[in-house]
Amino acid sequence: MKKEKNNPKNNQKINDLLALCQRVQADFENYKKRAQKEREEFSKYSNIDLILQILPVIDNFKLATKHLPKELEENNWAKGVLQIEKQLEQVLTSEGLEEISSDDDFNPHEHDAVEEVASEKPPGKIIETITKGYKINGKIIRPAKVKVSAENKTKEKGRR
Repeated sequence: MKKEKNNPKNNQKINDLLALCQRVQADFENYKKRAQKEREEFSKYSNIDLILQILPVIDNFKLATKHLPKELEENNWAKGVLQIEKQLEQVLTSEGLEEISSDDDFNPHEHDAVEEVASEKPPGKIIETITKGYKINGKIIRPAKVKVSAENKTKEKGRR
């Protein structure tokens, strides 16, 4: 059997197979990176449904504690309820939950305007927060429901 040295046909096949192996290896590395990123994204947002179910409980805690009678503020049972509310908020914060600010300007990406109210404030300013809004890792999961100042359209009588 005769050995062929430096056969251009064999060299081309070797180069083609080498290039194919390199492409497969690069594709596999890209797949591993993409799969890792997808796992991270999934774990970041996997608990959104559960948190959305818990948010009304937080809302009710806030509503109940907002109307706590003065004579019960030093009651141990009332203090315990307030501590439970705080603990639940801390658990949700540790999972990436952030409250959306509703302090000043209306932002249609973060707020739902449920009512426009005549006000001394300039138009587009938040007057009152009805329901707090939240986001997780920067993603809005529930916009804040707010009342917004309306443009004052009153005209003086007799002027046209």
